Amino acid sequence: MDDFRGIADRIALDIARGRLRAGQRLPPQRAFARRHGIAASTAGRVYAELVRRGLVVGEVGRGTFVRAAQAGPQGRALVEDGAARVNLELNYPSVPGQSELLAPALAPLLRPDALADALRPAAADGTPHAREAAAELLATGDWRPGPGRILFTGNARQALAATLGSLVRPGAGSGWNR
Repeated sequence: MDDFRGIADRIALDIARGRLRAGQRLPPQRAFARRHGIAASTAGRVYAELVRRGLVVGEVGRGTFVRAAQAGPQGRALVEDGAARVNLELNYPSVPGQSELLAPALAPLLRPDALADALRPAAADGTPHAREAAAELLATGDWRPGPGRILFTGNARQALAATLGSLVRPGAGSGWNR
């Protein structure tokens, strides 16, 4: 039985060789599963892997489509397409080739002492150095956030909850659905 990544690799190769073209609709996941003799859950993982790689895009109610080829690497590794929807349900790299971009930076963590330091729990206020680095990364044009105002979260959901919690009083939205 093929691993879902192997199936995704074959679909990726079909896209790279032009057998599947930009805009072409992939079959529904259940039909894909039947055609390939795999479980529907495995087909879902194949499609999620193709989305993660940036090769296809799923549109609710319409299906999954092959994406147009990208024009080459972006100037900054973590810049996202402003028109793209952000999926908060899955954890996967945000840009194609992210693993290759991160590998050299993560290589020094292979030392047990460095890995232990990196995996130690960190407070939401981080360290002064981390806040300064984040402020520098977030700075644009003539705007620069104050490092003392930066907090860190474990994921996008925590960030959104913290942001909304700081802006909306508890119970303030309780009458919205009336």
